[in-house]
Amino acid sequence: MPNPFRLSVALWFLGSELAAAWITPQHGVTKSPLRWPDATKKRLIVHASISSEILVIGGTGFVGRHIVGLLDRRNIPYIATSTQGQDGTIALDLTNEDAAEKLSSICQKNGVSAIVSTAGSIFTENDYEINSASGRTAAAAFGSSPGETEALPKYIFIGNTPRVRNVCGIISSLKEYGRGKQESEQLIEETFAQKSCIIKPTFIYGGNDFGLKPPRLPTGLGAIVEAILGLYPVQATSEFLPDLLGVPLEAPVNVESVAGAAVNVATGLCLDTDALDSRENIIMAASKRPPIELTNNTPEMNERRDKLKTTLSTQAREHTPEENFAMLEQLERLKPNSTRPTDDSSLNGRWEFCFDVEPDVGTGFIKELFEGNGPDWLRKIIDFEGVHMEIGNGQTTIQLVVSVALFEKEITLILHTSLSPAESNPGTMFMEKFEGIELNGFRLPYPSAWKKSRFLEFSYLDEEFAIARGAGGEPHFLLRGE
Repeated sequence: MPNPFRLSVALWFLGSELAAAWITPQHGVTKSPLRWPDATKKRLIVHASISSEILVIGGTGFVGRHIVGLLDRRNIPYIATSTQGQDGTIALDLTNEDAAEKLSSICQKNGVSAIVSTAGSIFTENDYEINSASGRTAAAAFGSSPGETEALPKYIFIGNTPRVRNVCGIISSLKEYGRGKQESEQLIEETFAQKSCIIKPTFIYGGNDFGLKPPRLPTGLGAIVEAILGLYPVQATSEFLPDLLGVPLEAPVNVESVAGAAVNVATGLCLDTDALDSRENIIMAASKRPPIELTNNTPEMNERRDKLKTTLSTQAREHTPEENFAMLEQLERLKPNSTRPTDDSSLNGRWEFCFDVEPDVGTGFIKELFEGNGPDWLRKIIDFEGVHMEIGNGQTTIQLVVSVALFEKEITLILHTSLSPAESNPGTMFMEKFEGIELNGFRLPYPSAWKKSRFLEFSYLDEEFAIARGAGGEPHFLLRGE
């Protein structure tokens, strides 16, 4: 069996993406082939089983090209537009007088089932016109029959949070940006009602470039900032401070998560969602996986499931983190439909974290540092000896037990959280609430602001293994303990 997942989980106390329980923090067609640079350059293929298409407005922009790439990888047909019609997209300038007519025509001609608008600008002379254009065009194209939304497509818009909006009202160079975004959000919600979804990140990072106009953080740097600002102490400070000071301390979200959330809402993987108004909600929406088309308990399904479990539990070191991540997602999609961890007493008990399977970069670094490859002087200062999770009291409590030797003195740190089934996804999803920290039997004081709830999903469960996804969205492979 692989070694237990050690330090990464212990770092929860220092604040990584899975802060509530563990550490943390997709194919299409255009009217002519899109030519994406670098890693996103792919041949576009039509998925014959899907009759309607997704319209991506702003398909060559920062967020839009990631959405297009994800649709391409999932073999979902789409149409992409851009202001000038570059790279094989359809030309659609939302600020033109005929934009509503063109938008309506594109949707009717292609049987569009969902529209995702990533159109926007910041720090330009036309921020209000550009950012309000999505809402004004949508209202003009689809708002002629108020209240009759049944025949309308879904409309997903990339907006921003109320706190960001408040900051925009204070800073003169952002006022028109904020005003335009707010108008679009209001018009889209009024026009599409329950078929609208506003995705509201604070700051989106990703890609390879750093920039100021527009603001950009590359993936590597952005991930570090996200991990630091995702700390509970930083989050609590951010919430306490006025918006002008607190918003810069809010953790950013990866553009891949925003793209994943938009695609999952557009394709119906996320239901009854009118707004994704926090980083955690965006990440969890992005983590939804399409179901696999197999009948439960067929020989084929059982064979594939057993092979994946064997590979992940005994041969993970022979595969790349990306390959392990993909296998985890395959195993999730092969779970029996009857699996309901929120009601299943077999979830109770001791679970070990499978160290070798973890897909994130930080875990790999930690593994090298603390499993024989790190300097001896560091191991004499701090040696993480083990970590496991205990679920009990009818799936209502979690104890995350971390064993550490600090200057050769044994220390046991226990993080306490409570569980309750989440209404949004009964059967697999819990709400997990931080309840306290215990050090060698003594409860430690902590700020009341730390007592928060976050989503925790057990996306796979059987007699030997489980897969859990916390607020960071990444899957973690668990082995049943002794």
